[in-house]
Amino acid sequence: MEVMEMNAKPIEHLFTLQRSPIALAPVIHNFFAHSEPRERDLLLSYLVLPMVLYPAMQTYLLAVRKTSNLRTLCKEQSRLVGLTHNTQQFKSLTNAALLVLQAEQSIEITDDLTVKSVGDVRASNTNPKQLEAARRLSMVCAEADVVSIYRTLGFKSL
Repeated sequence: MEVMEMNAKPIEHLFTLQRSPIALAPVIHNFFAHSEPRERDLLLSYLVLPMVLYPAMQTYLLAVRKTSNLRTLCKEQSRLVGLTHNTQQFKSLTNAALLVLQAEQSIEITDDLTVKSVGDVRASNTNPKQLEAARRLSMVCAEADVVSIYRTLGFKSL
């Protein structure tokens, strides 16, 4: 079994490094660092990676203005294709990234599932476009509550 892992293609190793919880934790941290804490906003962390890493959504997020909101994000359905599936796929990676952030004492999760950014995180290995997309996603989600965000994006359950 070890021989097979050592013979993996370089592209597979690159993919593994880019999808590492250590490399992606700053993306989630950046989202919470630029959003106001609210009850149960931990649930929003499960949307960050699937939205920021999906090319069509990332392109939109990088062009977001202060006037953009959840409704403008949902205008073009092609941005939302596969979001519910991708959210499930990224769930374990999101959990691992949250654990990294907690271990580094960069975030604090309260009893009501509110996430507070309490410290800086080392983002030198993180893609700057992903960090910026996460920051802008926090702007888009600023006006709505957690349940409304999930419903607007087409989720049937949290």
